[in-house]
Amino acid sequence: MEVDGNGEHVVDGIEEQAFNETVDNDSCAVEVNDKEPYTGMKFGSQENAHSFYRDYAKVVGFGISTKHSRRSKASRQFIDVTYACTRYGKQRESIAQNPRPCLKVECEASLRIKRNCDGNWIVHNFIKHHNHELFPGYAHYFPCHRGINKAQKHCIENWQHAGVRTSQIYDAMAKQHGGYENIGCLEKDIRNHLDKGRRLALESGDANAMLECFMHMQEENPKFFYAIDLDDEDRIKNVFWVDAKGRDDYQEFGDVISFDTTYITNKYKMPFAPFIGVNNHFQSRLLGCALLSDESTHTFTWLMKTWLRAMGGKPPNAIITDQDRAMKASIKEVFPNTRHRFCLWHILRKVPEKLSHVLSKHRDFMIYLNICIYKSWSKQQFEDSWHEMVEKFQLSRDVWIHSLYEEREHWVPVYMKDTFFGGMSTTQRSESINSFFDKYVCKKTTLREFVEKYKVALQDREEAEMQADFNTWHKQPVLRTPSPFEKQMSMIYTHEVFKKFQVEILGLSGCRIVKEHKDNQVTTFKIFDFQKNEEFIVECDVSKEEISCICHLFEYNGYLCRHSLMALQAVGVFAVPPHYILRRWTKDVRSKHHKRKKKDVCSSKERYDHLYENAIELLEEGSLSFESYDFACHALEEALKQCVTINQSLKIDKEKVSHNNLHEKPLRDPQEKKTKGAPRRIKSGIEKGRKRTSNDKKKVRIFPLYQNFYNDLILT
Repeated sequence: MEVDGNGEHVVDGIEEQAFNETVDNDSCAVEVNDKEPYTGMKFGSQENAHSFYRDYAKVVGFGISTKHSRRSKASRQFIDVTYACTRYGKQRESIAQNPRPCLKVECEASLRIKRNCDGNWIVHNFIKHHNHELFPGYAHYFPCHRGINKAQKHCIENWQHAGVRTSQIYDAMAKQHGGYENIGCLEKDIRNHLDKGRRLALESGDANAMLECFMHMQEENPKFFYAIDLDDEDRIKNVFWVDAKGRDDYQEFGDVISFDTTYITNKYKMPFAPFIGVNNHFQSRLLGCALLSDESTHTFTWLMKTWLRAMGGKPPNAIITDQDRAMKASIKEVFPNTRHRFCLWHILRKVPEKLSHVLSKHRDFMIYLNICIYKSWSKQQFEDSWHEMVEKFQLSRDVWIHSLYEEREHWVPVYMKDTFFGGMSTTQRSESINSFFDKYVCKKTTLREFVEKYKVALQDREEAEMQADFNTWHKQPVLRTPSPFEKQMSMIYTHEVFKKFQVEILGLSGCRIVKEHKDNQVTTFKIFDFQKNEEFIVECDVSKEEISCICHLFEYNGYLCRHSLMALQAVGVFAVPPHYILRRWTKDVRSKHHKRKKKDVCSSKERYDHLYENAIELLEEGSLSFESYDFACHALEEALKQCVTINQSLKIDKEKVSHNNLHEKPLRDPQEKKTKGAPRRIKSGIEKGRKRTSNDKKKVRIFPLYQNFYNDLILT
């Protein structure tokens, strides 16, 4: 900065990047008619003058930059500005080995404006002539003519979140604007914009960036819930969040939950722990997510209590996890009346490790084990088969076998036949969600990036659900038999559930009644299933329309088995009784949630998309005549002023509201854990449970939906 002789401050212009490509052009003059500036021309502001000269330069084919400017010593406002061609000045001598090209040729083309007493800006001097070639067809390459507006930023970020590459984004924008020269930016500008956004997120700290993201998501929809668990050093230990859709889904599909923590996703190696439910299309639904620092009983207890509070205090009927001591203890404490089941697949995959000495001697051991697990139709039958197996293979002193038997009520199917599990016996639902997230994240993903990717993955899941809803309502499934049961349920069940029920219908042809016995109102049938090569007992009370099969398929999966259908036919019932039709499997269970009303809260993206559609219609109608054009312009100006006023008022109101205690001092990022691969989750019977230490006492800060809930949500 320099000071001139009159005491006024003069700011030297910053030289912009020169256009460094040589393009043949026979003409250095372009006719611009009324768009050409002239001495005495008046502008309402400096910005208007700059925009006018920049537009003129783009038409003619050169770039501009600020050569110098002057402020008033009294008011500190600009009063004199000179814009010049980017090729003004002399070439500089460089001693560098690889000097950058300099295209300075002492071009004198410029525009000088001064502010008068009434605040207007007047063109004091205009030099039109250039001493170099002009490039009107390549003007969009000059830095001064490039920029990304708000609408373009919104589209670019949406595409980037959806996984679209930068080159594809640039191509799509070219088609949208009618050519690359009309976009207003280059591909590298798009790349720089995305890189800048990532740098800003990292510079501010992952923890605080994630918190800001959560707050923004809650502003978009007040039903978004999140909680952050801190240690004594204000480092993040555990994070939990659930979106509005997940909370709504839980009300209909929260009867059975799958929970798994074997997925490590981010650079801090914090296990990703999703709560998974299954909807009426047998699709997995995210009912909450957490990033955990460890897998202790205290951490799981904090998570379960937080999740339960987010779901309105309504515990699930059943939950499936892997065989973990800490998890078992926390579930017993938080969900004392919930049926807890261990993942059967996780248990069976431990057999080669725990019983390698048995498998090496007895190749038929797995056959006996599978018969014991899957062919036992009563508790007594299982226990007899188990003891017989233990004695046959001399496993009475095996600690692991003993521990499995002690916990048989948590994993043996026959002990849970009276509990609805939605057809789930393993944590496969959680693991399918984990593999689904692999498309969006990697182990170097930051906390902020993970939450952003989570939103994209959630949108994909919701789209799949909407597609399934459409198919269910608008496409009739093909009937494969004349059975009245099949016709009845084809009108009620969703397609995926009906396909499973249809398997039972087709299985009727492979069943026959072996024996029938009637005792008062109850009729007992022995039905032989040729496909399973087994005999099943079915009891039917016609007066109460009650039926029960020893296979307990209805209790477990929620639809009647072929054996029950065979018995109903035998007693003259040809329609599934209403109390054997679970509402959660029907077509219309979600209809009330999918009919969004205008008054419902929508996200900023939904608001943007809605306004964008209306704006397109306005463009089409407003451009048809001068009258409609003038009216549209006036209406847009008034609407814009009103929106700016409203948003400024809301911003002021928010600033008046005191921030919660998380903003009193910044959060610290979690410490990176030194782990090798996924954590080992399955514990044997001889492994000891983790002990609580004095460090278990932590600070917990929860962010509920409404301010008056804050005190209630402090967990200790």
